[in-house]
Amino acid sequence: MDFQASHIAWQSPAGRRLDDFARSLPPKPKLDLTVFGSASIQLFIDESFLSADIDLFGSEESWDFLLDFVDAQGLTKEKSTFYIQVCDPTAFKSAADWPARAVQVERHGHLFRFVHPWDVLVSKLQRLEEKDVEAFKLVLAKTGHPTEHELILHLQKAVDLYRPKFDEETTRGDMFANTRELWKILWNKDLDVRGEIIRPALARSVHDPTSPDPSLKERLANLKLPEKE
Repeated sequence: MDFQASHIAWQSPAGRRLDDFARSLPPKPKLDLTVFGSASIQLFIDESFLSADIDLFGSEESWDFLLDFVDAQGLTKEKSTFYIQVCDPTAFKSAADWPARAVQVERHGHLFRFVHPWDVLVSKLQRLEEKDVEAFKLVLAKTGHPTEHELILHLQKAVDLYRPKFDEETTRGDMFANTRELWKILWNKDLDVRGEIIRPALARSVHDPTSPDPSLKERLANLKLPEKE
């Protein structure tokens, strides 16, 4: 599905908070901020889909400034019931080409990049708590998408997330198990994750020189698939 800047619900709780935040930022330097997580679903899909925070990140150079500014504005978790969470730029993991679908809009002199709801769903699949399942159900109920086939194709773009995680990657869940569980919940069926997602993505990465991530082929070449599902 195609989302555009005109679809952003600035009147929603997240929209109003971000608008106020953008207005309060100093005009220079111009910041490049990416908004992800549940806020994107609220802004594009359903204004009633609420979350306690808005996840965003900027460049590495703006990290300290954003932390200090959000604190000074009283928008941290400790100071606000609806807070802004300044995240590390590496915190958001989704399909390799997610930036190509993100919606960009200037607000009060700063650039805001809103992650596409489907890419937010992929990031939620890494955890798949009850509220993450509800996000999938909501997007499907409101838009009819992604269909089962569309989600399979989208997850093929996120195949890197299926590689075995390193010991220090404690924040990542079991994508393999979570994907199978999601299919049971949404479509009441088992999914052959290796056959439908991993193998087709691996085959395409070998033959497609235009892969959005040049290092993907090398990393996936050593990906060890689970012996059993």
